[in-house]
Amino acid sequence: MISDLKKKIFSTEEFSQLGRAKTAVSVPVILRGISGSLWAFIAAYLFEEYQGQLLLLVPEKDAAEKMRDDCAQLLPNVNVRLYAKESIHAGQALDMTATISQVETLKALSAKLPGIYITHASALAFSVPRKEEFTKAIIELSANSETSFEGLLSTLAARGFERKLLVESYGDFAVRGGIVDIFPFIGENPVRLEFWGDTVESIREFDVLSQRSIRELQTVSIIPDLAAIQSGINSNASLFDYFSSDMIVVSDDLQLIEKEIQELESEGVEIEFSFDQISEIIRKLPSYVHSVIGKSSAGAGIEFHSSPQPPTNGSVKILVEQIKKLSNTGQNIIIASDTEEESRRIRELIEEAGRQDEDAEQNDVERGSVPDADDESEPAHLGLPTIEYIAETFHSGFIYPSAHIALFTEHEIFGRLKRRGAAKHRRFKGISPKELHALRYGDYVVHIDHGIGKFLGLQKISLLGTEQEAAKIEYDEKGVLFVNLNYVNRIQKYSSAEGHSPKLNRLGGGEWEKLKARAKKKIKDIARDLILLYAKRKQEAGMAFSPDTHWQKEMEASFMFEDTPDQATATADVKKDMESASPMDRLICGDVGFGKTEIAVRAAFKVVLNNKQVAVLVPTTILAQQHFSTFSDRLGRYPVRIAALSRFKSAKEQKAIAQGLKEGTIDIVIGTHRLLSKDVAFKDLGLLVIDEEQRFGVAAKEKLRALRTNVDTLTLTATPIPRTLHFSLMGARDLSIINTAPRNRLPIYTEITQFDKKIIREAVLRELHRGGQVYIVNDRVENIETFTSTLQGIIPEARFQVAHGQLKGHELEKVMLDFLEKKCDVLVATKIIESGLDIPNVNTIIINRADRFGLAELYQLRGRVGRSNIQAYAYLLVPPIAILPKATLRRLQAIEEFTELGSGFNL
Repeated sequence: MISDLKKKIFSTEEFSQLGRAKTAVSVPVILRGISGSLWAFIAAYLFEEYQGQLLLLVPEKDAAEKMRDDCAQLLPNVNVRLYAKESIHAGQALDMTATISQVETLKALSAKLPGIYITHASALAFSVPRKEEFTKAIIELSANSETSFEGLLSTLAARGFERKLLVESYGDFAVRGGIVDIFPFIGENPVRLEFWGDTVESIREFDVLSQRSIRELQTVSIIPDLAAIQSGINSNASLFDYFSSDMIVVSDDLQLIEKEIQELESEGVEIEFSFDQISEIIRKLPSYVHSVIGKSSAGAGIEFHSSPQPPTNGSVKILVEQIKKLSNTGQNIIIASDTEEESRRIRELIEEAGRQDEDAEQNDVERGSVPDADDESEPAHLGLPTIEYIAETFHSGFIYPSAHIALFTEHEIFGRLKRRGAAKHRRFKGISPKELHALRYGDYVVHIDHGIGKFLGLQKISLLGTEQEAAKIEYDEKGVLFVNLNYVNRIQKYSSAEGHSPKLNRLGGGEWEKLKARAKKKIKDIARDLILLYAKRKQEAGMAFSPDTHWQKEMEASFMFEDTPDQATATADVKKDMESASPMDRLICGDVGFGKTEIAVRAAFKVVLNNKQVAVLVPTTILAQQHFSTFSDRLGRYPVRIAALSRFKSAKEQKAIAQGLKEGTIDIVIGTHRLLSKDVAFKDLGLLVIDEEQRFGVAAKEKLRALRTNVDTLTLTATPIPRTLHFSLMGARDLSIINTAPRNRLPIYTEITQFDKKIIREAVLRELHRGGQVYIVNDRVENIETFTSTLQGIIPEARFQVAHGQLKGHELEKVMLDFLEKKCDVLVATKIIESGLDIPNVNTIIINRADRFGLAELYQLRGRVGRSNIQAYAYLLVPPIAILPKATLRRLQAIEEFTELGSGFNL
């Protein structure tokens, strides 16, 4: 279907003019009236006509990534490369994916491969290694060839590779006897070299988790990090130096590119190429290369007359009106979606809206209502025009009259973000090689079959004449067990209270099996009584809610992110429970930012559409205000009455809310323990949502039991208490687990560094320049005002506010509302922000004296950023690392182990 779309667009007169104009090289080719992803069609057309090297230059990295996706969609078999760079702290990138894209692009250019190469302004502002230096740094190895074993190890270390026990990520290498494992900066998997003396006997690609071979290779190119190549070299080469002399440069808007580079300079970043130098390089290129295409250039050019996809504000009714209007002007309507499921959903919504229009028109006819003769508005149309639905999409829709095409994208219709390709999730049971590497000599471990032992490191053993590496575990009475690395999933690290030393089990004894049996029996004993309690609840008569309505489907489709598989499954489970006659009692367990609140919003909306009330119980006033904002934002377009009940409200306001709940004039109430007060009663409660149940005490839970006798109950938590989790795992309560992060979610890159005014200033200004806000966490209330004054001196351009638990209710509310409404740029706070606060606009957090925080606190605090598709950064400020206790240092480093999608971690 994409191929048919390309043919229609490429056959227009404007593209024919472009084909003729690109050979007239005396002046730049100028294009105007290009909207949305039509730019990618222009790039694809030029490449298919030229079949050489095409450089696309756009202002921002985000635009470059979108262009890469769109071009790859149009040209699936063409070499499409992105040279991206994230400028941080004098141009040092934390983003490992950016580093890999740079290396892959330079490798392809060095090999003179034709294709579409995409970059952005800030990437061009920095130099690259000279082409000869880059080529020289590549280590080429072949099977059955002679290569100095020791020389290879020295070369790897000199070129920035880090030696480890096991390779974990790009830039690692490991040595075991005559075996060398290397994870180059190109490719998805590491390679294993087997040496006999100085002869490379074999080269194999292997899986980093299972350590098993994938395939045998005859040759391999080991490419180091660009920073390692450039270190010690006075390199001032430009990316342009890698291209062939007959390349074509395509530029979106040079004025925007100039602005981006100027912003870098204003942030204090030391760039290596100014905009004047970049434009001078372009002007000096051969005339054929001088075919620069820009939409804002002056002079004659080609006018495409395209326009962006019209806004619909998430309303299917408005969409149908737009479709009819465009169809009447002769446009063929195409609606593109990421998946077949999304395509089917939007088709159903449009057809349902069309039937509603037909019914309304028919009712008017039956009542004898006819349009006013003087009414010049467009008449209603029965039925819908022909619409083509495709399960392939682009980042931005457009209307291109010359091709008679109106391309709508499903994610833009509902104001959602398009995914950037499917994330790869590898599941691994038990301990992973990375976790095995984190074990220290003497750590306690548990083997599923043999019990508790002590880890004594990795050791080579010979079995049936074959040498292999195994984990050595010591048991009671000096018993020793060797576990082959292919079976490390049978062991896991022992976890207990700090300082506790467990008793080792004895190999071959029955003690471990008896212990497991006793534990199982105890669980059954605890559960027996509780199952009776939950069985009675199952027998209670509850409210069977009606199936999803058109409004329900439309609201869910407007979700900013694409549902993850786990989130979709959890939503379906909740709806199934709600539509049954028995009261729902479901636990939604998922990590920070994995979409639990969205499931609660959907369930609440379903209840309101059935004319019942919803109570959302949260542990803190700030979280109550946050949820109130989230629910109001998601349901603001619908006639839903929402209220927040907490200490932020005055006594008069609290009384009015309580009265509204009793009379039924409030549909959804979000509150703290105040909801459990005697004066709070509901007219017709249909759903109780409990967020972070473990934060409520025994007295509160007793009141909850009385409140939810036959009411549907939904519990949300990232860290369930053991008893609650056991109930769910045993089937006493229903359980849904959200294990996958949103597709657009990027990893939070974490940097441990000493307190440095320059780093703080650059980090804050960088966030503000991209329109974001910043958290700065201080560990002490008594010096928070002094600390804030210091920060104001470092960054006078920023607006600061202070938040901590000792502020009065109305003062704290005002501070948080000001921050939510972007009236201030930086919120200096204590760890009061750690629970549930979700502000997508905040994507940088700086934690002062991070060494004083516990692991769980650091994890929760870091989870306050990275809540959208924007790259987030966390800076952990500590005293000089040399003076930190080992336990503190290991705690800080352990943050990497809890990264949601992987981590770029600098120390």
